[in-house]
Amino acid sequence: MIWVVADTQAPTEGALGAARLLAAASGRGAPVSLILTGADPAGAAKGYLRSTGRIYLLAHRLLADASVDTRACAVARFLKDKETSFIVVPGTPDGGVLAPLLSVALGLPCVTNVTGLEFKDGSMLAQRPLLGGKLTETVAVDGRAVMTIAPRSFKETFDSGRDAETTRMDAELAQTDARVRVSGRAGQDHALDITEADVIVSGGRGMAAGPNFKLLEELAALTGGEVAASRGAVDSGWMPQSRQVGQTGKTVSPAVYIACGISGAPQHIAGMRLSETVVAINKDPDAPIFREADLGVVADLFEAVPLIIEEIRRIRNDREV
Repeated sequence: MIWVVADTQAPTEGALGAARLLAAASGRGAPVSLILTGADPAGAAKGYLRSTGRIYLLAHRLLADASVDTRACAVARFLKDKETSFIVVPGTPDGGVLAPLLSVALGLPCVTNVTGLEFKDGSMLAQRPLLGGKLTETVAVDGRAVMTIAPRSFKETFDSGRDAETTRMDAELAQTDARVRVSGRAGQDHALDITEADVIVSGGRGMAAGPNFKLLEELAALTGGEVAASRGAVDSGWMPQSRQVGQTGKTVSPAVYIACGISGAPQHIAGMRLSETVVAINKDPDAPIFREADLGVVADLFEAVPLIIEEIRRIRNDREV
């Protein structure tokens, strides 16, 4: 059995895609089941009814706004007597904590930040990036394991053609298991986490001031993207830390990454190297970011970005006519 533990704050489709590949690659046709947790997780299940064959709803009042360790406790107790080959967890901030907790509780090895899967010579081979994507490590997994899946690494779409069989169960929890309670979440001023964005418009110290990020927000809105920032911009207080890309921030892999006024320090490159297409706008022709860019624009961003915005609007208006 392959289990996917849904993230309560972010999409889980990538983890489901990886789980289906695990099932197909192993040649055993192992069923894939999704676990949802909460005080009443039935509503969350609606978005996954066609994505898997079976959904388990672990319900308990203590799982309302629960901390990750409380969720891990509930999931581990549910799985302790279940047949398990792999447990797949989205590689989100919460997932990065949940996976090792499940690993310890269930006595399973843990492989993090998986970007590729292959079954060969009786072993499951999991690929994951090292050194900001400069190297790829292949880990052989024999038997059972907990895995976290890097955001946007598995994009397979799936429709089972029928609604999943849904089972509601009371989670096995006691009051003493809820040692930490989440009273609120700060800094979530954007609807979508940058790790899930298809398009990212990112600004660095070249933005000069926080209010100037409104220009990038305008471009992001037109492209259906999200705004991010380098560490220098975050340290300057221009953007929240939740928007930081880099070794000390988040690792992103969008279809398009637009770097505006970012010089390209190694720690920043480590966080965006997996982007499919990189567009760099910088007035310094020797900026290191251009070595990573598929398209480089040597220009003042305050001149170039408004022109890009104007051109996108012109194209849209022409299509509407």
